[in-house]
Amino acid sequence: MLYLGPDAFRHATKYIPALRNDPFGARYFPFAPSGYPDGWSTPRDWAPDSQSPFERMRVLDPAPQPARLRSIERNFKQLFPQFEQARLKVGWGGMIDAMPDVVPVVDRVQAVGGLFVATGMSGHGFGIGPGIGRVVSDMIQGNDPGHDLSRFRLSRFYDGSPVRLGPAL
Repeated sequence: MLYLGPDAFRHATKYIPALRNDPFGARYFPFAPSGYPDGWSTPRDWAPDSQSPFERMRVLDPAPQPARLRSIERNFKQLFPQFEQARLKVGWGGMIDAMPDVVPVVDRVQAVGGLFVATGMSGHGFGIGPGIGRVVSDMIQGNDPGHDLSRFRLSRFYDGSPVRLGPAL
């Protein structure tokens, strides 16, 4: 599910390769929930001493989709018929951040001293979090992270590099 707001349109060209690869992979909604950071009414500028939209909504926590939950339960019972009597007890919905090429950004932001970014894990953050944490820790301390991180650089989105889809798509 993708909420189409001003930022979605501003960065749309970077997502064209992913869209071509899987044009029906997401459901698109023209309006974001109230207070959502990329909502049409969300301010784009604010005073340094005022609360930003990102401080107002710290966690994107959407309600789960009931039809999806029913489908998951049905498919589970088909795979494991011995659990026919099992019932879904609770459901959860969350937001997944995805970069245009489905490759995370793990980098030091050159324009802002002391700022490091590790984002865009596309739902894999729980699995790769410990490794990413070690790499970012090394970066912050000025140590060699032991890996070539050029594929994960932030500048790939503005240095003229072509968008190359990662292996997840």
